[in-house]
Amino acid sequence: MATLIPAISSATRKMTGGERRFAHRLESHLEDDYLCWYDVPVGPRRMHPDFLVLHPRRGLLVVEVKDWKLDTIRKIDKLSVTLLVDGRERREANPLEQARQYAFGVCRLFESDSALVGEPGSACQGKLVFPWGYGVVLANIPRKAFEDTGLANVLPADRVICQDEMVETVEPETFQRRLWGMFGVTFRCLLTLPQIDRVRWHLFPEIRVTQG
Repeated sequence: MATLIPAISSATRKMTGGERRFAHRLESHLEDDYLCWYDVPVGPRRMHPDFLVLHPRRGLLVVEVKDWKLDTIRKIDKLSVTLLVDGRERREANPLEQARQYAFGVCRLFESDSALVGEPGSACQGKLVFPWGYGVVLANIPRKAFEDTGLANVLPADRVICQDEMVETVEPETFQRRLWGMFGVTFRCLLTLPQIDRVRWHLFPEIRVTQG
């Protein structure tokens, strides 16, 4: 079972229904060596990506979750989406672009840490030693509806997990394939325990106070 930070029990009040279901699926369908963060403020700009998912051999994903229903989407392009909310149109950022920007911001933060980038003279000098990617969960839109409406023209299908792909009965292997299909680039990596601790510290600093 994956570890979620903070625990679902302490975050459930501010989670949407879709975020809660996705959080439960991360816990139940990923192995023990996965670390996941929900809505933690990241970096000096205090970005709030919905979910961050880390695996020592696969890398890091930034995932945005939307509870939209198909009939609430009025129009969408690569930068924005117009939704019908309480009888009024509301414009929001395209969630994939939002996830992409969060991913860039998180990676810039990690690249400032010499423990998480390639050593001088190496092929990945100054670059992260693990792959990263981003994607979107459409918690209330099934895959068939997603395909039939042409949403894939704006939200690439391999970067989207749909409603029927995150139900409790979905096979863990199927869920994981969808998750890791969100990577644009992959390469072999193996984060050490000290490196994982560095990632954890950047995302969710924990300070131990000793009594003197």
